[in-house]
Order: sequence, then C-alpha cells, then structure tokens
Amino acid sequence: MGSSPQEQHHREQDGADEDSIGRPAGIHSLTPGLLRYIFSFLAIQHYDYLNHRTHTLFTPLEPLTLVCKSWNSIASPLLWQERTFHGWKAGEELNVFLNMTENADFSSTHEYGEFVRRIEIIDSHDVVDKQNGQFVINWITPDVVLALSEHCSRRLSDLTLVFATGRKVSNELEEGLIPWGALAESCRRLSILSLANYNCPTLPTSSGHPLHLFATMTNPLTELVLKRCRSIPSETYQQLARTCGKALTKLVLLDSDECLGTTEIIEFARSCPDLRHLNVSWVDTVEPKINDDAVLELTANCMRLEYISLLDANEISDVSFQTLSKLRYLRNLILPKAGSSQSGMLYRQESLIALAKSCRYLEQLHLVAPGATTSRFFEALLFCPRLQVLVIVELCKGLLIDQRFKTLGLAKYVDPESTESYKLVWHKKT
Repeated sequence: MGSSPQEQHHREQDGADEDSIGRPAGIHSLTPGLLRYIFSFLAIQHYDYLNHRTHTLFTPLEPLTLVCKSWNSIASPLLWQERTFHGWKAGEELNVFLNMTENADFSSTHEYGEFVRRIEIIDSHDVVDKQNGQFVINWITPDVVLALSEHCSRRLSDLTLVFATGRKVSNELEEGLIPWGALAESCRRLSILSLANYNCPTLPTSSGHPLHLFATMTNPLTELVLKRCRSIPSETYQQLARTCGKALTKLVLLDSDECLGTTEIIEFARSCPDLRHLNVSWVDTVEPKINDDAVLELTANCMRLEYISLLDANEISDVSFQTLSKLRYLRNLILPKAGSSQSGMLYRQESLIALAKSCRYLEQLHLVAPGATTSRFFEALLFCPRLQVLVIVELCKGLLIDQRFKTLGLAKYVDPESTESYKLVWHKKT
C-alpha cells in the first residue's frame, strides 16, 4: 500500500532535520558581525603612559587575515587601525608600513592606509649620534609626515609623535621642515594631537610658519598634548585656542618655555569653555606664569573642569583660590607649589573649607597650605566621600593628624622621595 501524502511529508521533514543536525557549521555560516565580535576577544589592552589612556590593539589578529577572504576583510581593518613604531626595529617597520600604504593600488587585498585611525611614532635613543654626542635616531622626518598625510589621511584621528631629544632647533635656512600644513589639510578627521620634544623652527609667523599654518588650517581638536616642546610662538598657542574652541576637552602643556604665558592660558580659558582636563608646567629656567588672572578666567569660563594640575602656580593668591569652589565637577586638584611663594600669598581657612564642601567629587587633592589646615578643614573633607589621595605640605605642627584621618578612612603614607620637612601623604585604605 502506498503511503499517504501526510506520511510522506513527515518523512521528508524528518530527513531535512537530520541533515541540518548532522551538517557541521562552516566558517562562512557566521555573519560578519558575529565574527567581528569573536575577534574582539583577541584584542590586547595597552595603557599609554604618555597620554594616560588605554588603547585596544588587535596585533594577534594577523594570522586570521590568512585564513580566507571573508576573515581577511574583517580582521584587516581592525589590525591596521592602530600603528605604533618605537624601539630598534621602528625604522624597518615604518618603511614596510609606508610602502604598503603607498603601493595600495597594486595590492590584491586592501588599501591599508584607509584603515589607520591612530599612529604613534617614537624616535629612538639607542644609537649614538657622533656629531653631537646624543643617543638619537630620527624616525620622524618630513618625508614620513608627508607620506602619512597622503596615504593615511582618510580616517586618521589620533597622532602621537615623540621627537628625539638633542635635535637642533630648526631655522629659516634648514631644508625639509615638517609639513604640518599638508597634514592639517589632508587629515580632516584628526582630533587628537600629541607632540613631545618638538623644537619649533625659528621663523616669523607672518611668513608661513609651519606649525602656525597647522593651527590655522586644522579642524578643531578635542585633545592637545605638547610636552617639552620648544619655541612654539605665542601667536600659535592663541590660534590653536581659537581654532579648537568648544571642541577642546583636554589641554596638556608640560615643560613649556617662555613663549607660553598668562595671555595664552587666558585665551584657552576664553575660547575653550568645555575644557575638562588641564595640565600646565614650565621648565625650571622659566619664571612661573600662572597668576590670579589666569585662574579667574578658568573658573569663570571652564565650569566643567574635572582635572587641574598647575605645577608652577605659586603666584596665585587666595583671591583666585576662592573661585575654585565654583567647579562642582572637580575630581583632581594638584597645586604642589601654590602658596609657597615668598610674597606670602597664602590661602585662608575659609577658602579651603568652601572648596571641600563644594567639590564633593574630589578624588585627589595636592596643595601647599601652611597654617590653614586646621581641624575645621579636615571636618569639611567629610563632605568628599570619594577622596582617595590627599597630599598637604607644611601642615600645622600641632594638628592631631592621625585621629582626623582615621575618621576619613585614609591611611598615612610617608613619601620616600620627599625632601620637604612637613609633607604628608594619605591614601584610601584598600
């Protein structure tokens, strides 16, 4: 007897189920989104000590690009989005990288330069330059910067260049200046710029100064980091402030020279109201530049400041210190020299108390306050439940320190590198 149509349908359905169960899933059965999610677990978290940020590196994905075309199309953009060059092999790796980006038209796979989003190049200090006795190899040349601007400009948003120390200051007779203008003109997505040890050419800004052209032509930056950079014209600082404007959230100007002054800090304060992170200092040979005018502008315009580190602020007085209590989002306040001036610019106890009561998000407080930190000040710190680190220099000798900090949940820690007589450090118990 023949089977009914209903029974035949059931047999066909059972056979299809068996085939679907028995057939193994292939690599092509996974969607690109799922593959990208799986590949993300192979990433390495790298902490950038230069800029105090964590980057995601996809270096382990290199073998995956050789599996098949579909995996290559997913892994290559992740693998190439961050490029870091430093150490002995930096020059060779940099040349290979630039050759691959320049010859992308002849490649059978991708235009690798279009994947790059962040580049970090650090000059080497491992080989002696016999001409000036410095341990220097200059990877960062005008040709390299020009190649980056031509072949890695589509998505480049984060650029870090650490020049070698000992490089002579450029002048108007030197050939091959860094083509900052070409970089600013082509890298329209650049939002983070970090330069270290850069000696700016001694050229008048009116005759086409390279870095000044960059400040004029670039898109608004969200982060600007300049460490140990020399001879940057004051006009360039002011132009950078006006160009960045409301986009700038992080400003780091460390070990600056005499070209950076109060006028430039005030310009940043007025032009960049959304500034969240401010870290400024000068070299030892330059007189401190932070005064009351600069701090008053910062507290009046940059109300969302969370991090303030002014390593050379011993020219400010209680007049400007009173206004710090306006910064309700302040988390870190580092003024290691403020109040130590011979002119007697000291803080009043009421100003310290107002700061502690208003800035309840404080996590780190580092200041000089001789004679002002009485028991009332420590009681006010109870309004700061997030306080993790407290550093105070020249405390009142008669203060019952241990008892007060036992209430705050902070433990005393003696700084082994401290040479100051009454410097005490506390940190949250763990």
